[in-house]
Order: sequence, then structure tokens, then C-alpha cells
Amino acid sequence: MTATLLFLPSLGFGDPNMHKMACELLGGGGSCYTPRPFQPSEQAMAYADKVVEIGVKSTDFEMYGNKQSVVLHHGVPYAKYWQNDNPNEYVFHPMVFGRWIYNQNVPEAISNALSKVSVDLPNGGVAFYYPNRYALNRMSGPHLMYSAISQSEILAGLLNQFKKTPTKQLDEALLKVLKGLMLPHDIGGVNLGVAQLELPLFQSNPEIILNGWLHSLLHLNDYALVRADQDVAEYIHDNLVFFADNSDVWYDNKRKISRYSDTSPHRVVLDHVSDNAEYGVFYKAKDSRLSNYQVFPVRDYERVLSGFDVRILRQAGRRSTMGLTCSGLFDVYVYSRGEFTLKIRDDGYDPYRATPDGTGEWRELKSHALDGDLSAVKVSLSDYDDSELICGYPTNFAKQDGKNHYHTQHIMALIYLARTSSYDDPELDRRLIRIAKSWLHNNDIFLRKNDLVFASPQDLLNALNRGKVLKQFQNAEDILH
Repeated sequence: MTATLLFLPSLGFGDPNMHKMACELLGGGGSCYTPRPFQPSEQAMAYADKVVEIGVKSTDFEMYGNKQSVVLHHGVPYAKYWQNDNPNEYVFHPMVFGRWIYNQNVPEAISNALSKVSVDLPNGGVAFYYPNRYALNRMSGPHLMYSAISQSEILAGLLNQFKKTPTKQLDEALLKVLKGLMLPHDIGGVNLGVAQLELPLFQSNPEIILNGWLHSLLHLNDYALVRADQDVAEYIHDNLVFFADNSDVWYDNKRKISRYSDTSPHRVVLDHVSDNAEYGVFYKAKDSRLSNYQVFPVRDYERVLSGFDVRILRQAGRRSTMGLTCSGLFDVYVYSRGEFTLKIRDDGYDPYRATPDGTGEWRELKSHALDGDLSAVKVSLSDYDDSELICGYPTNFAKQDGKNHYHTQHIMALIYLARTSSYDDPELDRRLIRIAKSWLHNNDIFLRKNDLVFASPQDLLNALNRGKVLKQFQNAEDILH
């Protein structure tokens, strides 16, 4: 479903002078980015947006330990998606497409499919967009997106073919897919400069999902090693330095478990001194390698946008309900003309959820004057000694087997990258291994408090190897030594 956005009045984002002033005052005179994402045309999405009914002969191959069925329509593979309602429908899934390429034995079939579903990007690369047919919270809304995790899977598929039979055609395809991984987030890409984005949100802060980021780096590291590409190796190095410098953002030290990402969605209640007030949200970067972001809330009374989008869910007189996000990498401010208060719930942790459950205690924050009639609230509960605002949710235990896979994946991917690095920085490798092993060691503390189970290191190593071109480790004991 495509969302219809009802923007705030005047130029699509309210009072431009208010937003300009807020940027200058909250950002300390620095720049404020509001992403303007490139979007593929309907023609470019013609094949990716098709739905194929069951009944066509399917092809099976291995997909991370499970059997994956696809049907070919005009040479393009379509797959079932477990969260979609209709079990008889096959849709284009870019990650499955990458695994299909990895397992393909007919070069002409790869070229034919690539030509139909690849979207040309402004930087000369290509990307493989998800059609607007996935019942996922982060994918709701008006923007089509591609993903670093699936784009890197396609890179790995092509690299596997190139390693077996190098051709000029595969060489050109690899370079274009690589460029797709390097398109800047601000214009719709998955490259944040210091991180790869599994799903590049555009109506909030850029969320860094750890497993998708590491998954992409593993494939990029294989690429750098196979192709002896020092530019890609340096890019991986810069990403991992950023992670090491900010690793606590992806670790819940209170609970002793890694976080899925740096970001959590919340709902807040705003009470203003005047009717129908306009608001803006400012994300001030805590690390100078990141940009400041400014987002203009849109009206979403019918709840068609993502829970991670900054939006007005309800507005009546002086009271508004807003959806927004908080992040361990950004200080978050809500601003408006005139005084207002902001109420937000604290805590809300449940090991089987992916976001705060909204059952915590309401906490009230009062705005402070910035300049003239402009006021702002910092979305933080630091003044409440007994409160926690979850900004980055711990990895959960909601998989069908009841185990937490993401936490173990984080540990094994970090160590794998450190032990097989394409760059030359032994000290960074040691830092990464220390971080990952401390997370692994702390598992015992978490498990003593909870009747829960983590997936085993060996199971996750097996899963990582199934998609890699270079399989340097087969035994978990060897990689964890």
C-alpha cells in the first residue's frame, strides 16, 4: 500500500524560518540534513513489482540452511515471503535474488535477470529495490528502498560467479552493484559514510541495524580480498573504527545483551500553549563523523507510515500525539514556537519484542527557550533517577526456535571480520575481538537472570559461511581461540 502524506502547511514542512532558526541554534551553526531520496520510476520497477501466482513450476536451492523455492517469470526469480498474507503469491525479494545468483549455473540467466530488476542510480551504480509489498514496519510508507544486506548478498552472488569464471560482463556488474552500496544515504542510498544501512530510513534519524551492517561488511571484505581492492578495504576499516569507537551504542550493559540497532520508536504527547502548533525534530550527532538531521513531522492520522517515521498521529487543539525515534548516536530535540510540554513513557523492555512495549510510566519534560519565541525539549530522561529511555532495543528471542540469533551473529561476525581483515590494522582487529569476546563472556550473566537461550557460535558460523565467497573458518573453536 502506498501512503498518502498530508504535509504540514506551507512548502510541505511548516514554517521554514522556524526550522532554519532551530537548525542554527540547536546545531551550533552546523549544517542540518533532511534526506531527499532518489526514487525509481514505475518503469524501472516493472519486474520487481510483479506478483506471480503459485502454479508455475518452482526451483529449489539452499538459503541459509533452509530450502528456498522460487518461480521464474520472464527469467526473474520470485519468492514466497513468510509475513505476507497470501501463501499463493510469489514476489521479488532482493536477498533471495542474491542467493539465486550465487547458486546459478547459467551466466545468461544472470544477465537476463539483472537487466530486468536493477535500477540505475545517480552515481552510476545499480540497486535492487524492494517492492511495496512487504508487511514490515520499517518498509511502510511512501518511499521505496533498497537494503545493504540484500545488495551485499547480490554482490556476493556475482563475486562467487566471478571467482569461478572471470568475465568482463561480471566485472562490470560487480562494479555497478558495489557503487550501489556506496550511494550516500542523503540521496537515498545505504552508505552513511561510516556505516552500511540495512534499511535507510528517511523520515527520522538514519538507523544503523547492526546485523545488516556487519553482514554487508563481511561480503565487502570478501570482495576486497578477491579483487585486491584497497579502496574498499579502507572503507571497511573506517566503518569498523566507527563501530569500535561507539560499540556501547549497540550493547545494553544493564541487561548484558547486544542491541539490534541504535534506534527505538516512541510515541510522545505534546501539550502547547496555543492551538494546532507546528513542530520539528532535530537529531544532533554525538559523533562528529555523523551529520545533524532535521525532520519535519507529517500528518499520519490513518497510521499508514512506519513506526520509525516522525509523524503526527493525532492533533486536537493544544494537544498532539507524535511518533518519533530516539538513538544512542544522536541527541533528539523537539522544537516549536511557544512553550510546550512533552510526555513519554519510560522502560518497556520485553525479551520477545523488538520495540518498547509502551507500558512504562509517563514522564513529563518541559520546553526551554532557545531564542525569541522558539522553544525546545531534549528527549531524555536523565533528570529522572529511576527511569530508562530505551534508545536501541536489545536483540530478542522471538524466532520460531525460541533462540536469540542476532546477538550471536553480532559476536561471530565481528570476530570473523577481525580475523580475516582486508585492511592492515592489527590494533583495530584486537579491539574488535576484545569487544566481541566481552559480549560473549557476559552471556552467562544474562542467562542467569533469564530462562532464555542464545543460538550457538557454531550454528551462526555455519550460517555466515553459507553466504560467504571466502570460507576461512569452519570451526567456532578456531575463530574464538
